[in-house]
Amino acid sequence: MPQEKSRLIIKSGNVFDSVKGILKENQTIVIRENKIQWCGEDDAFEKETNDKIIDVKGKTIIPGMIDCHVHLEYLHEFFSNIERAILRNKEAMFGYYALKNAQEHLKSGFTTLRDCGSQTLAPASLRKVFDNGLFLGPRLIVAQRGIFQWGDQEEFGPQDWINYLRKDEVISGPDGIIHAVRDQKRNGADFIKTTTTGGVLHGQDSKVELSLWNIDELKAMVLEAERLGMHVAAHAHGSLGIHNAVQANIHTIEHGTLITEETASIMVKKGLYLVPTQSAMTAEFSSEMKKTFPPEVIEKGEYLAKEVIEHHKMAFDKGVNIALGTDAPVASAHGNSAQELILMVKNMRMTIAEALQAATINAARAIRMEDKIGSIEEGKFADLVVVNGNPLEDLTLLQKSNNLHHIIKDGRIVAEQGKITYFN
Repeated sequence: MPQEKSRLIIKSGNVFDSVKGILKENQTIVIRENKIQWCGEDDAFEKETNDKIIDVKGKTIIPGMIDCHVHLEYLHEFFSNIERAILRNKEAMFGYYALKNAQEHLKSGFTTLRDCGSQTLAPASLRKVFDNGLFLGPRLIVAQRGIFQWGDQEEFGPQDWINYLRKDEVISGPDGIIHAVRDQKRNGADFIKTTTTGGVLHGQDSKVELSLWNIDELKAMVLEAERLGMHVAAHAHGSLGIHNAVQANIHTIEHGTLITEETASIMVKKGLYLVPTQSAMTAEFSSEMKKTFPPEVIEKGEYLAKEVIEHHKMAFDKGVNIALGTDAPVASAHGNSAQELILMVKNMRMTIAEALQAATINAARAIRMEDKIGSIEEGKFADLVVVNGNPLEDLTLLQKSNNLHHIIKDGRIVAEQGKITYFN
């Protein structure tokens, strides 16, 4: 009879219960293969001969964190030199950037990422690479290129590049939407990313206050995506675009910059999610970016940065579900997602426990994976972060890699103190 594989025992730590938002002291977690087999008070579990035990007394164990809004193919420096990013990169390079960036997130305690749009179709392949164990990386949920009314939200650069982004296609009507959803599914998308308003970096025609789709088109998008087992995420800055996305039952609103009280109330009733991306929305333009982008982009970005804090705080106060997302690497490099936790506490007046819930169980619900990740419970994937100290007292602990003692994904130690490693 074949011998059962040994279990990994994380012993005597203080466990953050993300469902209840409380810390449980002196807990032990039993991991068999890639799942949590048991979690409870110390020594209350049946021991096995081959158990591998790691004593983490005095440390805090939180669920592996989730960033619901990243763009893995891009580097932060692209946004201070658009010409270099666009004109001096071969398409294949974007896949290598995505691999490197995904591992930066993993080392920082983020074991699941939702990629909200890419230039190439590399993210779906990278997801398979990680799932098959060819390279080490976080769990990925990908949108591929997304569905945009006129091709892409950020039309900047030479005309040839703009034409590439447009893909020589304007999508119109419910039938066109249904075709586009199916096309993204064929391309390997796990969910649909769309835009109901223009973007901050869009300098030719703002479109922030327009709703880029009509309501029938948005409803068709949601219905077809749901039929195919996908949810929809909508980039939306202006109030009308946010409102129409919510009326169409789009599951997550990305940015939600100028959300109104009326729309926030509807989101609460429908149980929809806001992904605030405060890291991107409140960031100041660097001197390099001010040289790169036209004045109207800088003016628009600075205006929205002033408005967004008040609107996001209102939405949170009204009870809108909040999930962590950063829009990395727009404002900061990949691997700095813990900064979003600090901003949610500072700007939205969340408690630390509420911010951690936004990064764990709420984020899992936002991407419809709450039955698999987001909390430390029996039967879920063993995605954990062992922290030196107590982040419920000091969130900045999560920003320093030397405080991340062990990062566990799928039941094995994948990183220690900022370095990729393996547990044998």
